[in-house]
Amino acid sequence: MKSKMKKFLYLLSATLLALTSCSKDESVSEPVTDTNGTETVTTVFVKKIIRTYSANDIVTSTYVYNGNKIVLESNDGGFVANYTYTGNMITKIEERVNNQFQSSREFTYVDGKVATKVWKRNYGGTTSYAYSYNSNGTVSYKRTQPTGTNTGVLTIANGNIVKNEVFNNGTLLNTYTYGYDTKNNPFKNVLGFNLLLETDEEMFSPNNMIQDGGGSPTFNYVLKYNDNGFPTEKKRSDVDRSSDELTQYFY
Repeated sequence: MKSKMKKFLYLLSATLLALTSCSKDESVSEPVTDTNGTETVTTVFVKKIIRTYSANDIVTSTYVYNGNKIVLESNDGGFVANYTYTGNMITKIEERVNNQFQSSREFTYVDGKVATKVWKRNYGGTTSYAYSYNSNGTVSYKRTQPTGTNTGVLTIANGNIVKNEVFNNGTLLNTYTYGYDTKNNPFKNVLGFNLLLETDEEMFSPNNMIQDGGGSPTFNYVLKYNDNGFPTEKKRSDVDRSSDELTQYFY
């Protein structure tokens, strides 16, 4: 997770790309207005993020919106992500570095919830996902990739994925657990993101991840917030303190 590509893309990891459950709205809608202090919370969109991995390794990302729809993400390492909507739902995310294709994700929906996702990568082939929604509120998935097929179950609380259990032929392989604060995620107001929650990106949950575990390494987070409850700074560290990352948010 410390590779150069991870730093440029900040979008790819071994953790399963996941999805919000029915604990969130089952259809895309405008966010509920909540005011706190001087600014309407629903008008807050992050415009720039600076990630510092070391004194000589700093990546600045900028974000472009059309209303409450995200259009473009880019950074000074040559990375560009283009977002495509169909109506109010994100149906494609394509990522390039120096105009060279890196990956794309295409989504289909049924009844306002993601039904399938196809993830194409220039370095890892194509992986497809099929999702089903259980009566107890969990989300089951089937992942098919060049190396084989496995399944999993996502547990969601308050719109945040708190557990991802990965199985192979019915045998539990890994359990990933996640903890969150009660503040606003910087991307909370982006239309359609509530349907595309992906734990490795930390962009799609309503709240901010402050702990993740079950994989290797495990990270802890310390955040600072503005008066509207959005983070202005996040420090991420390995549990053994072997490395630290600083993220700064500008709205």
